[in-house]
Amino acid sequence: MKKLIITLIIFIGSSCSDSKKIYDVTGVVLDISLDNKKILIDHDSIPNFMMPMVMHFNIENRNVVKSLNKNDSVKFKFIIKETSSYATDFNIIGKHIGNDDGNDFWEDDEYSKKEIGEKLSNVTLLDINAKATSLDDYSGKYVFISFIFTRCPVPNMCPAVVIKNGVIARNFKDNDNIKLVMVSFDYLYDTPEILKSFYGSSIEDFPNWDVLSSVEKVSDLYTLSSEIGCEYWGIEKNNIGHNLRSALIGPDKTLLKIWERDDWLAGSVSKEIENYVKFAQ
Repeated sequence: MKKLIITLIIFIGSSCSDSKKIYDVTGVVLDISLDNKKILIDHDSIPNFMMPMVMHFNIENRNVVKSLNKNDSVKFKFIIKETSSYATDFNIIGKHIGNDDGNDFWEDDEYSKKEIGEKLSNVTLLDINAKATSLDDYSGKYVFISFIFTRCPVPNMCPAVVIKNGVIARNFKDNDNIKLVMVSFDYLYDTPEILKSFYGSSIEDFPNWDVLSSVEKVSDLYTLSSEIGCEYWGIEKNNIGHNLRSALIGPDKTLLKIWERDDWLAGSVSKEIENYVKFAQ
């Protein structure tokens, strides 16, 4: 409990700090979203910080990417602050030629994304003690599901999702009808032991908060992530890319709501979950 509270205080209180780190990054532009102020880049290793990944970078000023196009090879600065990050100072260094195998992995598949009101399939994953845990084990409860992986170092992505799950878990600690479940999609690295070393001390005081491994459960992971609409790729190539998506399912596994990206607030989600429980009674 102490560790989680300390982490939350550091995360929230550090917004007053001007400390930041700057990394030089090289990669290929895969997509640009001016409306969301994000750019998707397949980047090389960032020495002493991050393995190769396909990820969305925030952009503070749309003007910095106006000259960029898909498949441009670029160099840029990646600014990491205590609770946020963004990319800037883009320079085009060439054109990328090759097949874009990103989201095509998810097209024309036997599994399809569920619509609100449809029931999810039952799947089985492993908790941090390597015990088989299925969605049916949560029968009768409202379950808030998020997807993460331990090697994600960007503060406003997976680490932020973990912290916000912690806030929600604390808000509903005494409510037996609500469960928080974080699923790792890194089915090669994030074993139950790894997840326990990362999150065990944070969740031990919260019986309503589980972290599940997908190691040796790839088919189940794929079913769950596909039905919710969480996309990930590059696990086998150690070049991980993913979107951010969380979902609330009802006591009978009915999909109730989806939260996209990383801009949802723990307080707002807690209130929405509370309303679902209240008005269902």
